[in-house]
Amino acid sequence: MPVAQKIKAAGRTLIGIGNRMNTNRHWAKSCHEFRYYDTLVEAPAAEEEQKTSEAKDAPPPAPIDPAADMLKRAVRLLAETKGETWVNKGSVWHMIKRLDPTFDTKDHGHANFAEMVKALDAVVEIKKGESDHLLRLR
Repeated sequence: MPVAQKIKAAGRTLIGIGNRMNTNRHWAKSCHEFRYYDTLVEAPAAEEEQKTSEAKDAPPPAPIDPAADMLKRAVRLLAETKGETWVNKGSVWHMIKRLDPTFDTKDHGHANFAEMVKALDAVVEIKKGESDHLLRLR
């Protein structure tokens, strides 16, 4: 039995870490949560300036937003499971991490999940609930 399955079978939480170039994607997906080294450390300012100058020369990015797709998928699955159109925001984050343990809001230009939801207001509708915000697909 693979190590990841043994750890999960024992009721433990498996958190992995690695680099993007050499980490097996199956290993990353088998973790409860997975982080890449480059998301844990801040890039030096010189590298950021190089990236921005290279970005000006590069073609425009693809119009498909993977963060929006993941958010839609998680809200849709939770709504189908619960049989309600409105779902708790906290439940959505846990569903996203279950669907893709490597998902990190910083990879998509957002400081945290709440900021990502606000930025993707064209995808989901937000309303204040009793104890948490509620989301539903637009």
